[in-house]
Amino acid sequence: MFAPFVPPVVKQSRFLYLGLLDLLLVGGLAAVFGLGVFVRSPIVLVAIAGICAVLAGTVAAVSFGPVTLSWRHLVGVSYVTFALVWPATYAPEVVAGSASEQDLLLFVVTAVGALSLAFYGVDVARGGRHFSVSADVDREVGW
Repeated sequence: MFAPFVPPVVKQSRFLYLGLLDLLLVGGLAAVFGLGVFVRSPIVLVAIAGICAVLAGTVAAVSFGPVTLSWRHLVGVSYVTFALVWPATYAPEVVAGSASEQDLLLFVVTAVGALSLAFYGVDVARGGRHFSVSADVDREVGW
């Protein structure tokens, strides 16, 4: 009667566009608010996520001496790092004990929402048992 739902397969190279969007956002915020935005907010996490996503979308692996990160690991780092952005926005007030009830609620809601991004990143990094991402880039770089 009904065909089973088959989720679309995401291609590795699409992460390039996600990373460029992240870096565009970071560049726009830096242009509007100045470079101090990197010190006053967790926007540096978005920059790290963007760099990792750009690398994940353009290379199969990155080597730093004896350490090699596959594109799957880079996607994982990108998503987990991006997942930390929203809770990190509210965490200082929560840790200091000066958070209002609204800030505390927003911290909890963003932390719970961040779990879905982190779950996706960890799943892709571990090989994609729940989410399918196909490799379509063969280039490897190393330093």
